[in-house]
Amino acid sequence: MEKFMDKLITISSKFAQNKILNIIQSSFMMLMPVTMLGGFAALFNGLGIDAYQAFIASTGIKSILSVIYQWTIGMFGVYVAFLVGLQFARTFKCAKSDIAVGLVSLVCFMIVTPYIVPEDPYGASTLPLNWLGSSGLFTAIIVAFVTGAVFMFCTKYNIVIKLPEQVPPMVSAQFTSIIPGAIAMILFAVLGKVFAGTDLGSFHQLIYTIVSTPLKALGSNVFGYWVLMIFLYGLWFCGIHGGMTAGPIIMMLFMQLQMENMTAYQAGQPLPNAFIGDALSFGTGSIPMLVAALIFCKSESNKSITRLSFLPALFGVDEPAYFGMPMILNPIFFIPWVIIAPTISVWGTYLLKLIGLLGYANGTAGSNAANLPFFVGNMMNYGVGGLIWGCVLFALIVIAYVPFVKAYDRQMLEKEKEIA
Repeated sequence: MEKFMDKLITISSKFAQNKILNIIQSSFMMLMPVTMLGGFAALFNGLGIDAYQAFIASTGIKSILSVIYQWTIGMFGVYVAFLVGLQFARTFKCAKSDIAVGLVSLVCFMIVTPYIVPEDPYGASTLPLNWLGSSGLFTAIIVAFVTGAVFMFCTKYNIVIKLPEQVPPMVSAQFTSIIPGAIAMILFAVLGKVFAGTDLGSFHQLIYTIVSTPLKALGSNVFGYWVLMIFLYGLWFCGIHGGMTAGPIIMMLFMQLQMENMTAYQAGQPLPNAFIGDALSFGTGSIPMLVAALIFCKSESNKSITRLSFLPALFGVDEPAYFGMPMILNPIFFIPWVIIAPTISVWGTYLLKLIGLLGYANGTAGSNAANLPFFVGNMMNYGVGGLIWGCVLFALIVIAYVPFVKAYDRQMLEKEKEIA
């Protein structure tokens, strides 16, 4: 067991230290306010109640919500292009100005995005917005990493404009970005032109076909998601932040699928993806255990810790329970925490969809559900059905925790008797 734990810790540490994954994760985290607002806009815009829809349409609220959605989730690729370039520069320290790298990355992303210039010089140009949102996500990431690599290469071999030391650093930093910025822009301008003349039509379509399609196929596999969730909670059991390690992988696989469903939902269209890496939530880890403990624990220490930990855990802060109970490295909680809870959540959700008792997830909760009470996130993603069935699955997980909580509480009662 100890050898297995050591190997697991070694593997997870390598994942946690992976700079590529950290860059992507930190970029997505910086976008949390945007994605949260866009998610709520999509939720309120797509509620399938005829009277409500008539009201928001007649009052102009629907158009306001649509505008908010378009310039948040609908422009996700644009924001990712900038932030990944920014985080790349900060991580690898490849330029004097990380803002410049982010801006050049954004410009390169727009360069490869196809647009139509009218023959009439006074006519309006057409820019397809679909590539600026979730469909352009993978292109944005690739463009940002290539742009960062160009800056890294130019910095390493001093292919930059050098100004005298008397020039203010802020001015000098911008001049050093000119040559690598020009190289990156020319590179993507050529690529954009080359692929515009092919059957694919654009560099975006190439990336979407080569990268996105296989990832979507993998993302549609419920078994793979189940394994990832067990891996995530297995890391937490070892005292390693599972979300920080497995989170970027899950986001890479499922973010685009979530946004496609969210876009269709707020537009009142059928949801295109049956599985978007989603499952009915039971909280972020400790809530089922705490509920079981509140009901069955008799030891004073467990009751105190449970009461103090419950409210933070309800809003996604599990550390008081993880470290206070403790759940981490406590073998009694390994089976319910790492195996039973994610299995009931993932496969229970999948079964409910197969038999038609639960619809597809609309994606409006997304990663924001981690900071919401589990029943709120379930209702956002699945509607009333999600609220009801989420509570049923939650109750099953609480029941599964009961014998393990009782066993641990018995141990603590014996220790308290010895001290007394």
